[in-house]
Amino acid sequence: MKKLSKLLLVFSVLVFSLSLIVPLNTYGVKAADKIMEKYFPKGIEKVKPNKPTIDTSDTYCIGVIIKQNDDILKLVRDYEACEEYVDYQNDYYNDNILKFCADYGINAFGTSIQFDISVDGGDWQYKKIWDKKEHLNYSDGFCFYESFGGASDDNTAYFSLMDAGAVADGKLLKKTVKNDQFDLKNHTFKVRYRYCVEYGLLDDYEAGMQYYFSDWSDATTFGKTTDQNLDIPDELPAPDISNPKRELNNEGKWGGYTSVMTHFSQDVTDAATAIYISTGEREPFVVIVEAAVDDLTEKKFEEGSMANAVWLSDGQRGTSFDSEGTFTEKSRILIRSKVHCDTLDKDSKYDYAVDKVKGLKVKKAKTTSLTLTWNKVADAEFYEIYDKDNKLVATSKTNSVTIKKLKAATGYDYKVRAVVDKVFVGLFSDTLQCATQPKKTKISKAALSGESFSATYKKVAGTGYQIQVSTDKKFGKNAVDATIPDIKTIKVVTDVPGAEALKGSTIHVRVRAYFTYGDVTTYGSWSKVKSIKVK
Repeated sequence: MKKLSKLLLVFSVLVFSLSLIVPLNTYGVKAADKIMEKYFPKGIEKVKPNKPTIDTSDTYCIGVIIKQNDDILKLVRDYEACEEYVDYQNDYYNDNILKFCADYGINAFGTSIQFDISVDGGDWQYKKIWDKKEHLNYSDGFCFYESFGGASDDNTAYFSLMDAGAVADGKLLKKTVKNDQFDLKNHTFKVRYRYCVEYGLLDDYEAGMQYYFSDWSDATTFGKTTDQNLDIPDELPAPDISNPKRELNNEGKWGGYTSVMTHFSQDVTDAATAIYISTGEREPFVVIVEAAVDDLTEKKFEEGSMANAVWLSDGQRGTSFDSEGTFTEKSRILIRSKVHCDTLDKDSKYDYAVDKVKGLKVKKAKTTSLTLTWNKVADAEFYEIYDKDNKLVATSKTNSVTIKKLKAATGYDYKVRAVVDKVFVGLFSDTLQCATQPKKTKISKAALSGESFSATYKKVAGTGYQIQVSTDKKFGKNAVDATIPDIKTIKVVTDVPGAEALKGSTIHVRVRAYFTYGDVTTYGSWSKVKSIKVK
């Protein structure tokens, strides 16, 4: 039995090593497996080895700006976005709880960062007992465990890593402080980080918190051997607001409030680090979210500062409107964002919550209908098609639409936009000029008068006609054609260049109408062929 137990223990260690997850509590892990399998099937991705942010004029406190990895960010955003409550009962609980918690069987949730440090080439300071310590504790003057803040986790957050005032009773960092400042000219520090996902079990309170760690990041070095100067970017990318939500009032009607899940790109967080190191300003960004009830002018935007970018929560709400009656069933809302940086005195470009439709074109034109296609927009629920008078003429759940009951040989202008969650829209596509086909005409008479061959055809609406002449009834060879104005009778030999050379053979002729609208030309169907033998 002892040998079997040892084999099982070794097997367990191997499994967890392969998954890159280190659980501290292995009992009662009913719900834990659900979340870990859903969000971290290959283990929690390592932290990027972020370099600490250092103001060279004041090194009393040294911190680091850390961006959550995409896998942890998705978990946090899904948790933040859940607003639905459900009834739940068990031996410990009898009330309504978030559906997210009920689905995964958890009663608490949070994400954290654990730090480790080496000074002047010494050993790493990590001890396994740290994993069970409370957050925000210092060890010899540096913080070894800080929380992102649970449900309000920031995508990027500043953490205090080293505090000169906290080293007085320690041994590790005390020698690195001079005149209440860290002496970076004469000492070298290495730092590494790892993520921790933690939660309590809804069906097993006695099990305590469950802790899951990523592997340690690669080490980053700062101090006398490194250069802390970073380049400040010329452009500031806008934050991502690609998941807007609408608010419902108590009666289930649209209220005067919209919420936006906002987070920053790595480019923005890298810029924050560079700006802080260069200027000493830890919080240089402000994010602006604008929204408007759409009247198709795309101009009714009201600005409102949401929060400082460095501390911006992924669950941060968006812009509210004046009254609950702002939205109607026909309302469409445009939302966009930008980052403003006072330090650089510049703004980012706007970034719409719903992408603009691109690639709008005519797939097929008929006499009374037009089929349009365009590129798909991610997460689009449906599309709206408007004419040049801003009138909604059609909707489509796919990236194509056929507009019917149109007039033959007529020009039309259309533009398309995507709709998400029934109310949020993107910018319109570029306006497309298109035209329906002219109706089919027919040759009513073909005659020979002396050496001249003429054809008379039925006039239809359009810009003009194309006539084609050949000695081949299928018009595969010896075919000549010409575009002619809107006249009734054609003198083939004189009006069609090259037709003179066809004399002495049986000549076949056909005609079709065409219509031009702007840069677009459409053609009707060919008439039936008329033939006559020319001597």
